Order: sequence, then C-alpha cells, then structure tokens
Amino acid sequence: MSKQIISIDAPLNFDFQECLWFLDRNFDDCMHKVDTDQVIKVVEIEGQQLLVSVAFYEHKLQIELLDGNLKQPDLNKLKKFVSDWFDLEKDMESFYLLIKNDERLAYMATAYNGLRLIGIPNLFEAICWAIIGQQINLTFAYKLKRRLVEKYGAYMSYNGFNYHVFPNCEVLAELYPDDLKEMQFSKSKAEYLINIAKAFASGEISKDKLLALPDLIARQKALNNIKGIGVWTANYALMKSLKEHSCVPYGDAGLLNSLLNHKIIADKKQHKEIELFFSNYPGWESYLVFYLWRSLSTKC
Repeated sequence: MSKQIISIDAPLNFDFQECLWFLDRNFDDCMHKVDTDQVIKVVEIEGQQLLVSVAFYEHKLQIELLDGNLKQPDLNKLKKFVSDWFDLEKDMESFYLLIKNDERLAYMATAYNGLRLIGIPNLFEAICWAIIGQQINLTFAYKLKRRLVEKYGAYMSYNGFNYHVFPNCEVLAELYPDDLKEMQFSKSKAEYLINIAKAFASGEISKDKLLALPDLIARQKALNNIKGIGVWTANYALMKSLKEHSCVPYGDAGLLNSLLNHKIIADKKQHKEIELFFSNYPGWESYLVFYLWRSLSTKC
C-alpha cells in the first residue's frame, strides 16, 4: 500500500524542532512518540482513531497516515487538527515585535523563535491534565497520567510501540474515587476528574458549547461553574484547547518562578504588578506565558 501523505504549508516564524523539543522534554508522555524529525500520535477525527506521523520537509508539515487510508472529506479535518495542535494560523510577527521592546524578554524572539503554543485539541483531556498536574511536580503528574491512560484508554500498536488515547468521558464517568485513589490520585483529584467526566458525558459542557459562547469571560464562567475547575484550570484549558490567546493561569508556580527570574516581580504575591505586566501584551498573554514557561528549561 502506498503512503498517504498530506502537506500543510508552514507559516513564517515556525520552528519544528523547537516544537518537537516541547513535546519531548524528557517526560514520560505515553500519548505520542518523538523521534529526531517526527512525532507520532493517535488523533481522533469524527470518532475515527488514526495513527499519524507529523514531520517537516521543505517548509511543509508532512502528515503521514500510518494505519490506512482516509476518505477525502476527512483529510481537511485531519489538517485542521494538526494546524490547531501546532497553532499554525497565528501570525507571530507582532508578538516578537512586542517582546523585543522589553529588554528583559527580547532574547526570546531569537532564542525561541518559531515555538508555537502546542495545544491539546481534546478539551476534556486538557481539563483532566490540568487537574492531574495541580500541586505536584511534572514527573509525578506524567506517571499518574500514564496509569490512568493505560488502564482506561484505548491504544494502537505500531512498530512495537503502543500509542495511547486519553480515556473518553463516558468511561471515567462510571468510576468511583477509590478506583483512582488506587493509582495514587488524591481524593479531591479523583472526585474532580469523575465529576468533570460526568459533566462532559451528560452534555453539560463540551468544546462546541464553549465555542458558541460570545467571549472569553463567558467561557471562563461556564468552566468555573463546574466543580473542580478553578480559575487556573479554566485558563490553562482555554489556552491549550480553544487557543484563547488572552488567558493567564495566575498562580502557576512555573510562571511565578519565571517572572521572578526575569525580575518582572520581586515577590510572588505582587498580583497587581503581574496583571499590569500582562496588560502590555493584549491578545498575546497566553503566548507570553508559554514562552516564560519555556525559559525555565536549561535547553537553549
């Protein structure tokens, strides 16, 4: 069977290697595999699970179907998924012009040039991941995620490697807190995850419903109305799944450390100063957060 490859023109200010680095930061992520020049992942298009690789060649993202052929109408949806995942439609030039005006941040326009806000297109997964990672280090968070995904999610095998899919809401909605506590989830996290799964399974919340709301404030409110989704979780999920570019996950430990490192604040409790700082980047707050997180790595 011949390979089926779909190409997407890459925008200016796009660096695939920088994006791959983010996807492979030496954490044990069971939902994709990064090689030197590609990432392999199971994506879901209209209920159909597809194993694809995404590589970069001649300034195009090359999407290869590894598990068979798709009908033509689905190819546009696959391209849209990848475009959303790598935030390809965003013109970065004005962002770089903004940060170049701040001598504390100007280096980012060169050091991290081409890094895109790598998303989590599945809103349910994004919210669950935000909850899993609360108040613990990333290494342990990825261990909890693997335990959850391997036990309750599907997977596809390819060349001796299992590519997992995040469990669907209907499956997690049927669990009891003790089922997750056995995996070392705290009681509160277990309850929150199950409650959120029930909200998605019942149709109380969905990505389409959020997108239909008039603005960011309405979306934040809709998420905050669900038990277990606080301000930080809502903003994180909105920036990662809906690509809301004006979200700041206030109180995030990594963000606060980066603001201290860049001498933007002198104390983590300087809330007004933090808000004032981000007010200088309207429409780019989420990207600035993402780049500040990026700066915490020793990898240049």
